[in-house]
Amino acid sequence: MLIKKLKSKLNKESPATHVLVYSIVLFTSVIGFRLKMYLEGQHYMVLYTEEDKQAVKKEIGLKDGVLEEDINLIIEWFKKQPHLAEAPIDRDFIERILVSAKGSREKAKYRIDNFYKYRALAPELIQSRVEILSKTDENIWTFFHQGIVPQLYNGKRVSLINFESDPSTFDTEVLYRNIILMADFRLKYDYMFNEIWVVDLNNAGFGHLMRYNPIIFQKAVNIYQEGLGVRVSKIHCVNAPVFGHHVANFMKKFVKAKLMERVIIHDSLESLHKHLPKQYLPKDYGGDLPTLKEYSDRFDKEFRTEKTKNILIDFCKLVSDESKRPREKYNEEAIVGSFKKLDFD
Repeated sequence: MLIKKLKSKLNKESPATHVLVYSIVLFTSVIGFRLKMYLEGQHYMVLYTEEDKQAVKKEIGLKDGVLEEDINLIIEWFKKQPHLAEAPIDRDFIERILVSAKGSREKAKYRIDNFYKYRALAPELIQSRVEILSKTDENIWTFFHQGIVPQLYNGKRVSLINFESDPSTFDTEVLYRNIILMADFRLKYDYMFNEIWVVDLNNAGFGHLMRYNPIIFQKAVNIYQEGLGVRVSKIHCVNAPVFGHHVANFMKKFVKAKLMERVIIHDSLESLHKHLPKQYLPKDYGGDLPTLKEYSDRFDKEFRTEKTKNILIDFCKLVSDESKRPREKYNEEAIVGSFKKLDFD
């Protein structure tokens, strides 16, 4: 169609002009095809190529034929669970849980059950998003900035977070509400097996630590670890305060030793750059990308668009009805009162 339109406009032009224009059209068509392969069905804020997707499947031994069969069997199992049957579930969600479960169907069932259960037991982290997403005069990220790098780095998604200096604005519920909100967005659009965290502790102080709610933290751990099964290969801490060992001791109450071994505390941005190239870091961390605040503002704007807002609110429906669970009922106080250690393997 495009070439036909060009023909009608180029009848009076020289042959050289014809060759130039057709060359541009051909080049654009090829590039457009590649971009379509890269972007179709994805979101521009969390990109991955078909090669990235196949590499993930290869790493965990996930074959397409077996994958479709496993998804069908999990849907069949899901609909038979009285505490889950009325909740929605879709094939893409199941596939991503299967990825986090390394292709194990039984482990995926376990995680899906936990995903719905722990979200039902934490309405302050899940249902509270409806109100904030409906507001247009209040930033979702009120006291911290959060962002993810659009391109994968060696098959891993890079996530970043930093905090404002005023501890009086710190709120554990808001912190983990937003982290889970971002996780839901990525469940919809992302496709990866591992991630890397960059945590900027420059403005973190005793005031923040004293306002930290360990019960809310435990609820978030249950959702993130027991449900999603997120795998973190490295946690890079930059601008750590002099009392960083107190933070480490606090985290040890929840985090297993092998994850603590993956924590790298950097004394300079140059040290960070030895692990993460500049093209995967924001400008405020010596990188080539927009600042972390810019990324945070972009997500704030994106999450309020009608399409994305509806998707994120629909995720609120991914909860179980624990009153209908056939086995022993789970008591919320027992769950949040017994602190499990966080394990990312």
